[in-house]
Amino acid sequence: MPTGWDYLVDLQRNKPGTLAKIIKHNAPRYVKQQIQRLIREGKIKNVQEIAEIAIRENKDVISVLNELGVENKKNKYGKGAIKCAICGSHERIIRLYGLYICGRCFRERAHLLGFKVMGE
Repeated sequence: MPTGWDYLVDLQRNKPGTLAKIIKHNAPRYVKQQIQRLIREGKIKNVQEIAEIAIRENKDVISVLNELGVENKKNKYGKGAIKCAICGSHERIIRLYGLYICGRCFRERAHLLGFKVMGE
């Protein structure tokens, strides 16, 4: 089950109080720092205002944050940096020969890619 803060935000889409708490407590540190910068600059009053804007304009919180100048970082290294070109999974990525597909998709399509399937 996904446990990222953006997943939690998506679950609590129409509850401004809960949404503000999730943004305040579960967002990554760099997002919290950028929100504090926006508050100091006077662009927003508090975290609650971000949740209210998202609900009023029927947008997700991440797109509202992007409009305010808060960007979500992309992973440069580690398990989350590479995903399967077919299904988008981050599990068991095969990078050999520039494939960049997960083991499951590779097993399903190995004969189509020209690999000799042994043991079946």
